[in-house]
Amino acid sequence: MRHFLSLALILVLASCSQYQADQKITREEAVQQIYDMEQAFNEMLAKEGRAAAFAHFAAPNAGIQRSGRMIIGKDSIYAFYAEKTNTNVTLTWKPDRVEVSDDFTMAYTWGKAKFSGTRENGEDYEGEGLFHTVWKRQPDGTWRYVYD
Repeated sequence: MRHFLSLALILVLASCSQYQADQKITREEAVQQIYDMEQAFNEMLAKEGRAAAFAHFAAPNAGIQRSGRMIIGKDSIYAFYAEKTNTNVTLTWKPDRVEVSDDFTMAYTWGKAKFSGTRENGEDYEGEGLFHTVWKRQPDGTWRYVYD
């Protein structure tokens, strides 16, 4: 019983110190974390492709709206991009705006995106657009997108 109480006390103290550590983050630090995640996402996409990057940075229940439908879950997002035959795609973006909730658990970004590639028929294309991503801070302190 004594060991159980000691273990319980250690767990309570550990959870309190984690909570306090989470509260010490500043708004500027949270915004910078999101910028860093967007940059890492962009870099991984360039190196490893869309399927790997979109699945890696997704929260477990993330959703993306593509081709007129919602694709939900990391595995489904990976499968959606893995089945794409136009693999010669370049996509880059940078947030123009990052907003973080007052409790530092949610954030959203938007900005300009550029893309180019080669269609299945060999035709090259390029364009620009806008992106919008909603991020959620995970229990381990990392940020993952919940909607893109």
